[in-house]
Amino acid sequence: MKFIKYCSFIIIGTFCCFPAFGQDAKSIEKDLVNCFKKRAAYNDSILVKNSVDPPKGSVFFNGHDSAKAAYVTPIVPVDTTLANKVLYYTSKFPVTLKSDFQLLCTQDVNIITSDDSLFRIYVWEERRNMLGRFYRSVFQFKAGAKVKSTLIPHADTAITGSAQAFYDAIYTINADNKTYYLCTYINKYTPTIREEGIKVFAIDSAKVKGVMKYWLNDTVHLFKTKTGKHNELSYKYDVIASGDAGTDNGIEYDTAANTVAIPVVEEKGRMTDKHIKYKFKGQYFEKVEEVKPKTVKTVAKKKKKTTK
Repeated sequence: MKFIKYCSFIIIGTFCCFPAFGQDAKSIEKDLVNCFKKRAAYNDSILVKNSVDPPKGSVFFNGHDSAKAAYVTPIVPVDTTLANKVLYYTSKFPVTLKSDFQLLCTQDVNIITSDDSLFRIYVWEERRNMLGRFYRSVFQFKAGAKVKSTLIPHADTAITGSAQAFYDAIYTINADNKTYYLCTYINKYTPTIREEGIKVFAIDSAKVKGVMKYWLNDTVHLFKTKTGKHNELSYKYDVIASGDAGTDNGIEYDTAANTVAIPVVEEKGRMTDKHIKYKFKGQYFEKVEEVKPKTVKTVAKKKKKTTK
């Protein structure tokens, strides 16, 4: 354990350096790439070469040797510091909002940008264990002439695991002079259980004591169902029970018709080839029909938008 603490001190100390220079996109990208490489090397050295037993009572302890590789506590401080560095650059330098960061993408960082180039998500796998895979996301947005960035603002109010999900696409919809960003995501809780969903974000602003303030709204209710108004829609399914349906079906978003189609999941987590469709009717997405199995797909499945 002393070795782990010593390594943590060295790596975190290195990551905590936030230089005042290097404000151009290439210098920023170079620094971030180096940070992700150091994190990967540290992760490998701790979890593979120097794995340790997790403490009894922790969620990673199951009495088996396999729990050793699942114990991720030593790298959590490094992950947090790395996220802080991404937050620093993406909130200080507007150039980062439109840079493609191709080298950064080689470090398994997924970068997706909205069609209007005002909203962007950086997401990477934070840690992996025998229970599932967890991701960290930084949300960046235009704030007047500047940029701001944040972790998911209200992770405690998310009805699903969207706070630790892998975001893979952004769709935009405009209504009443307001732009909404619909983001699709996937969670991998266990080797067999998946959750997919679509969550709404909006960039809000208001004058506070004469100064314009901007913030990311992740609680806007755009989906109206029989249970009420919601910020997101999601479903869980069992990969094994679903068979081919689990890979062939998913959330379908039609930008021309402004519809979202969600797969129907039956008992025991078996996904079917049926969908429930929600259409935007000016204020909310509302259920319009249950789509029967299609012999020929007329609605394109969601496309991943990434800078890779």
